[in-house]
Amino acid sequence: MENNKSKNDAERNMLVNKYVCNFIAKKWIINRLDSNGKVVTMRQYAKDCNLATSTITKILTPDGYNIPLTTINNICQKEKTPLSQFFTAFEKEYGISIIDEFLKKKK
Repeated sequence: MENNKSKNDAERNMLVNKYVCNFIAKKWIINRLDSNGKVVTMRQYAKDCNLATSTITKILTPDGYNIPLTTINNICQKEKTPLSQFFTAFEKEYGISIIDEFLKKKK
């Protein structure tokens, strides 16, 4: 029984990370234009956020990655968005129950 709980917790965490990465990618990275109307490269966005380009690449993968809070914070600072506002917007878009509903469908 404990093993199933650990597995569900791990799956839930993977889904949260995936959705957080997808949310960041959609909101701030994909199709981003600078003030001159030119596409902002991943390299430039990473530099603006004080992150490695590989971090932005991992955020953009469909499954996301185990994104640290410090990375979310760096992006939010660059976007002039308080963490509380970020997580409120994330919950509004995805809700908490979406993860539990996905896990129930797998059973």
